[in-house]
Amino acid sequence: MARSAPEDEAGGQHSKPVSGKPEGRRHRGRGKRVSEIQPPPRIRAGHRVFLHEHGESLFGPGTFDLLVLVDETGSLHQAAKLMGMSYNKAWRAMRQAEDHLGVKLLARRTGGSDGGGSVLTEDGQKLMERFRMFLDEADADLARLYRKYFGDASFAQPDSSPQGSAGDTSSGDLEQGA
Repeated sequence: MARSAPEDEAGGQHSKPVSGKPEGRRHRGRGKRVSEIQPPPRIRAGHRVFLHEHGESLFGPGTFDLLVLVDETGSLHQAAKLMGMSYNKAWRAMRQAEDHLGVKLLARRTGGSDGGGSVLTEDGQKLMERFRMFLDEADADLARLYRKYFGDASFAQPDSSPQGSAGDTSSGDLEQGA
């Protein structure tokens, strides 16, 4: 069953970019952006989290986004289209993740009067929810570490100027107590 846009903690719906790419590299189906809580610093730390086996990536942001979109649309084909990805590539990514993880992520329905489609299995739903929580916690830890090590640096402060501070040539960003 396809669902509408996920709701945030306040009960509002997240807007979905038409292009299919998450805005600001934000993963689909995740909570509020930092910028909705406080102005973001001009320079931020970033990361990409993957599950891998012997160095070979088998589940990461792209596969996670596919699962979220399949859950929302009820179709791997539609999910791939929204991400600007070929159906074949999306199918291979799902198959690779299923093979390596040893669990079935999607249940596929062939044609018929309803036209077929895909739904997340219970294992697929659990993986999507766990990966979402894992990413959220990794984001929070990274933000905490960034504040710990760079919080007093001028580049880590919220950008208050309307044009940004690209023209700021002041020095001493890394000097403590300056």
